[in-house]
Amino acid sequence: MRQVARAQSHSATPHDAADVEAAAWMARLHAPDRTEDTVAAFRAWCAADPAHAAAFEHMTLVWDVAGGLHAERAALASPPLPPPPVRPVVSRRLVLAGLGGGLVLAAGGIGFWRQAGAAVYSTAVGEQRRLTLADGTRVILDTDSEIRVRLDDKTRRVALTRGRASFTTAATDPRPFEVEAGGRHVQVQPGATQLDIRRDADDVTVTLVNGGARVDDLPGGVASVTLAGGQQLVAAPTGTQVKQPDVADATAWQGGRAVFRDDTLAAAVAEMNRYSAVKLAVAPEVAGLRVSGTYRVGDNAAFARSVGTLLTLRVVGQGQRLTLSR
Repeated sequence: MRQVARAQSHSATPHDAADVEAAAWMARLHAPDRTEDTVAAFRAWCAADPAHAAAFEHMTLVWDVAGGLHAERAALASPPLPPPPVRPVVSRRLVLAGLGGGLVLAAGGIGFWRQAGAAVYSTAVGEQRRLTLADGTRVILDTDSEIRVRLDDKTRRVALTRGRASFTTAATDPRPFEVEAGGRHVQVQPGATQLDIRRDADDVTVTLVNGGARVDDLPGGVASVTLAGGQQLVAAPTGTQVKQPDVADATAWQGGRAVFRDDTLAAAVAEMNRYSAVKLAVAPEVAGLRVSGTYRVGDNAAFARSVGTLLTLRVVGQGQRLTLSR
């Protein structure tokens, strides 16, 4: 109540006004109907007065403390994944770097896109994250994943250093968009394109949902492969394959689900273990059993109970480990 009374007892100072405007920009930038014009107007507002950038930095901290980005996490999975571990505030602010363009963080002098080169985004085990890059490209990071993003006046480059990410590129940006993963280079064709890229050590899987893309620097003497919508390329040290997968199955991870179609139990367990601190193990005699179905990721105990019932297996727990056996 004292804060309300104070606000009514004097006229707004320039600092107060900038905070109010920054709060309004925060809401507009996270609104579902945000456009590229909105981002351009925001950049102009920041450039107009140093106090604007400082006010937005302040509101970013308030947003973090208040949990303003919790809605992002809630939209990632149905049912939702377990809450991620506490992360430094700066990681949240890097999400907003994609919106701020020319802003500079006051804490530590950390620069954003064009001023400090590559920006790094990552997730912990069991965490997924949605963000929008400065060019309007939408990204979903899967569990235990990391990308490094560098945007300049001529190109847009992303390196997937580990894990998996989905990209929906901005339709109106004429600059080339490239993703590097495990030495493979994915060149996205102009226009809106949606693709998933997964890296498992030296194995790289590219699933093109729609649009067009070319994958270069492939193993086995293959120079490049051009993909059409609905195709999937798997590049491993032993060679390159192009498949026609079920796209809904291939992108089910974005909704917090794993889909298995006659996969071995060992393969299914390896996939489920990516999302949970509770690890599953498989006795050698049952590793080759086949599993089909859709399972919620992040709940390995539920998966073990379900598979144990279906395949008549024992589930033995010891600490953070569950073993499936006869």
